[in-house]
Amino acid sequence: MSKIMINGNVFSSNDKEYIKDIKAIKKDNTITYSKDGIKVKIQLLDNKVLLERENDNMKLNLEFEESKKLVSKYVIKDLNLNIKIETKTNRLIIDKNMIKAQYDLFMNGEFSDNFIFELEWSEL
Repeated sequence: MSKIMINGNVFSSNDKEYIKDIKAIKKDNTITYSKDGIKVKIQLLDNKVLLERENDNMKLNLEFEESKKLVSKYVIKDLNLNIKIETKTNRLIIDKNMIKAQYDLFMNGEFSDNFIFELEWSEL
C-alpha cells in the first residue's frame, strides 16, 4: 500500500470536473480517494478499468474496456432505483502512472453524453 497524489479531469459536453492534488491510497491495482463527499474506487486490470463512485445518495459503477459496450448500473439509494448504464469505450490507455478513457454513456439504451476521464498519479 502506498500513498499517492492524483490529478485529473472528467470532461463531458455539459460539465467539467477537475481532480487536483488529492491524496489517495494505491494498493496493488486499486486506487481509492474521496472528493466532495464522494468515495471513489478505481481498479486497474490488464485491459479494463472498473470505476465506482458512491455517497449516501447514490452508487455508480462503470466499466471501461476498449471497443466494447459494457453494462453497469446507477443506483439512487433513497428511491431504491436501479438504472441501467452502458459505457462504450472508444479509447482506453492504462499506463504505469496514468489512465485515460474516452467513452460514450447510454442510460436505458439512450445516448446520454460522451466523456473523457483522465487520471495521473505520483507517489508521495
